[in-house]
Amino acid sequence: MEVLNIERIYLLQIAKLINRKDARPARTWCEKNNVNVYKDSTGEFVYRSEFELANDMQLIINLKLVYGKDWEQYYEAHLKGELYKLLQFSIDKPNKEKGYTPKGKISKKLFGGS
Repeated sequence: MEVLNIERIYLLQIAKLINRKDARPARTWCEKNNVNVYKDSTGEFVYRSEFELANDMQLIINLKLVYGKDWEQYYEAHLKGELYKLLQFSIDKPNKEKGYTPKGKISKKLFGGS
């Protein structure tokens, strides 16, 4: 029987990643971002995957807004450091104009139906 080991990250390591000096602000950050903090004989820790998801959540939300269904491709490329590979993909993708659509007759005359 093989035991799976889920990687842990300790609060002092998190503090360095979020530019803080000790574990207290790291614990607060975890609470604000709904990351469970566990404790054992070696100290307080979280599971790395939970921390990384919470840390990247704003990026994920922005990618969903900008790229819609294709957000996962951009997120994976971001994680691998390969965003340059998606440049051609974004050029080939048809642009949806998000401009103003005139509703009335006067607006259509002013904006020329654009």
